[in-house]
Amino acid sequence: MTGEMILKVVLAIGQTFVFFAVGAAAVKLKYLDTRDVSRIGNFTMDVIFPFCCFASVFNGMQGADPVAVWLPPVLGFGIMAFNALIGLGLQYGLKNRSESRLKAFRQMAAINNYLFLPLIIVENLYGSSGSACLMLFSVGSAVGFWSVGIWVMSKFGLNKETFKNLITSNLVAVLLAVALVCCKVPVPDAVIKVANGVGNIGTPLMLVLTGASLTLSGAKLFREGRDAAWGVLCRLIIIPAFTVAALKMIPMPQMIYNVALIIALMPTSCASVIIVGQYGGDVDYSGQQLLLSTVLSPATITGFLYLSTLF
Repeated sequence: MTGEMILKVVLAIGQTFVFFAVGAAAVKLKYLDTRDVSRIGNFTMDVIFPFCCFASVFNGMQGADPVAVWLPPVLGFGIMAFNALIGLGLQYGLKNRSESRLKAFRQMAAINNYLFLPLIIVENLYGSSGSACLMLFSVGSAVGFWSVGIWVMSKFGLNKETFKNLITSNLVAVLLAVALVCCKVPVPDAVIKVANGVGNIGTPLMLVLTGASLTLSGAKLFREGRDAAWGVLCRLIIIPAFTVAALKMIPMPQMIYNVALIIALMPTSCASVIIVGQYGGDVDYSGQQLLLSTVLSPATITGFLYLSTLF
């Protein structure tokens, strides 16, 4: 991995922290408080993000034969499901095993930044063909995000609470987009433009709200040294190591493997703090994991990519 590529990864992460800073400024200037972040966060998750999910999946599958390109979406979902299973075992390494802490840890273990940061790396390493492949991965990743990512914060099993939590507007939007593309149902351009327009608000707004939430948590973000270190070790090293080992055992074209490898190495999802808060998880711990894993990820990403050239 070249110095230029490392710089681009660092700059991409820097963009994320700029949005965090905007949210922090909104709190410091008293434009946002805890109640505002909660209400706007819920609105973003339930109303704006479904447009984002629909547009990204629908656009990502355009021009692709759903039958011929089934592997990337399956792997995208499979990476999150596999990570979730590993997280169920690793959660016992936590010192604090309160239900809220366990929810935050399991969500962090299962769900990583599967599109924003990988897109920058993939585009620079593999060009448009790599980006197109990543878009196919994102179809399965989006399904995993809104199914596996919610399931790990619910009571395990097929009970009423789990079913209620899983049936979200976001999962419905993802499945609707997949169904429309697979069934080749024509969708008016005006509908896609609206979905793109509203959806484009989702990620920046979520990053701003995350920055606000982190600021409101304040010093509480850094009260858990041992559990913080364990979470970062799991998210950036242990879980990727198991996932990469599993990927190496699956026969697949080289480009698909390259993109899957990059996705497997990503830090915690930038939306994790808001989602964890919505489902009763430990927001402070989730915020700590987001900050630490994102800051440290350039070192672990480049390290794993270098090692992958040796084996």
